Amino acid sequence: MAYTFMFSQVTRYLPLFFQGLWLSLVISLAGMAAGSLFGVVLALGKNARRKSFRNLSAVYIECFRNTPLLVQMYLLYFGLGQFGFHLSPLVAAILAILLNNAAYTAVIFRTGMDAVDKGQTEAGKALGMKDGQIFRYVVFPQAFKIVVPPLTNQFISIFLFSSVASTISLPELTYQATYIESISMRTFETFLMATGLYLLVTTVISLGSGWWERRLARY
Repeated sequence: MAYTFMFSQVTRYLPLFFQGLWLSLVISLAGMAAGSLFGVVLALGKNARRKSFRNLSAVYIECFRNTPLLVQMYLLYFGLGQFGFHLSPLVAAILAILLNNAAYTAVIFRTGMDAVDKGQTEAGKALGMKDGQIFRYVVFPQAFKIVVPPLTNQFISIFLFSSVASTISLPELTYQATYIESISMRTFETFLMATGLYLLVTTVISLGSGWWERRLARY
């Protein structure tokens, strides 16, 4: 039996698709930005002189990298609710992505920092620079150039994995696609549209990252 495509039954819901896409971008950007800052802190903790800081950072990174984002999100949204801490779906999603992303970006930033020539750190000390100044003006700028590609990949992963937020009733793109499919009864067309939007955004991110990498390479 031939299948008749009826995209007109789906395109009428484009505003819902774009609302979901916007929310997916919001939680992904918020989780990436805040998680990356936390990741820098964890990366510094892994290289700290005090063993307690190194161990604490290591435990955090291993725990969050080796457990699913969905489980972490459930713990924050459903689990904390049992103790009287009720988070909204938006807050729970951003917090879960933030905490999960921090563990991954910590490894990325640490790799970038370790790739910077140690001789430059010694040169900074010879010039009388403090540790904080060496990190800010010598190590981090060079490490950041190195980690742009893996950070881009991480952001793309976060954007795609943000779809799990639909399971806690956050109306992001996948949630909206599921809702549209339920009222239009056009499964293939609906999720093909959602797939196209995910692909469009990830392609733009990849192209933008490539342009930024070339720009950074000039300096």
